[in-house]
Amino acid sequence: MPYNGVINVLKPTGMTSHDVVNKIRKITGQKKVGHTGTLDPDVAGVLPICVGKATRISSFLMEGNKTYISECVLGILTDTLDMYGEVLEKDNKISFSYQEVSEALNKAKNLKKQVPPMYSAVRYNGKKLYEYARKNLNVDVKERDINILDLKLKKYENQKIIFQAEVSKGTYMRVLCNDIGKILGTKGTMGKLIRIESKGLKIENSYTLEELEEKALNNELRACILPIETALKLESVNISIEDGKKIKNGVFINIPDEKRTIEYPFYVFSNDKLLGLGEIRDNKLKLKKQLC
Repeated sequence: MPYNGVINVLKPTGMTSHDVVNKIRKITGQKKVGHTGTLDPDVAGVLPICVGKATRISSFLMEGNKTYISECVLGILTDTLDMYGEVLEKDNKISFSYQEVSEALNKAKNLKKQVPPMYSAVRYNGKKLYEYARKNLNVDVKERDINILDLKLKKYENQKIIFQAEVSKGTYMRVLCNDIGKILGTKGTMGKLIRIESKGLKIENSYTLEELEEKALNNELRACILPIETALKLESVNISIEDGKKIKNGVFINIPDEKRTIEYPFYVFSNDKLLGLGEIRDNKLKLKKQLC
């Protein structure tokens, strides 16, 4: 029986997200595998991997908030805004108190706009920004809306800040570190970064690739896969077996008045079996994405 669901993978550093996808393909023996948002090779942490029919819900998993533990190195600016880039500027004459750093993070929490870094995969006129950066070409990158839901100072010593941040999709931690430096009146560059949560999937419940390989050898891999019906926190609608047959064939079916205000997406079940994601159109129920 093929696997269908979401695996909470603990991505190691040194691998691309696509490398992890290829590894999961080998472990599961299935081609239909995809990730739910890229993690840079130098970043470790939670990388939700969709297997089988769960690849149809990957876009919804991408939309969720992310939580990171990040290191911000003060007094240094690199071309990539992380410690793996070329150092452009250094400020050795800095000294900040714990209170000053704490206040800077409180100010950073109110940031609502962010310009994606040049060394990123964001597209501009059909090309990725890093393609322009490698040719030393400057382009006018537009600001994006971001939401910083939480920002906590965990540690500060030797001009290095360790903080935890819960942020909306598309928020670049490298840029946030740089902004924190600017608030303090100096430079800020991202050091180490770990994603500890993504769309409700937490690092303490994740599996390393080695653990998944071992589980597969012992025929225990299925226990590591989160079922599609619990991967998203959605409302649900239950319909009859007869209506279930109709809706799978594209027929719009009637729905009780109290259910007509449910917003897409929501789960549609028939006889305790997940059929897919539904939407309400003209006060009738339609199966938007089949998952059965």
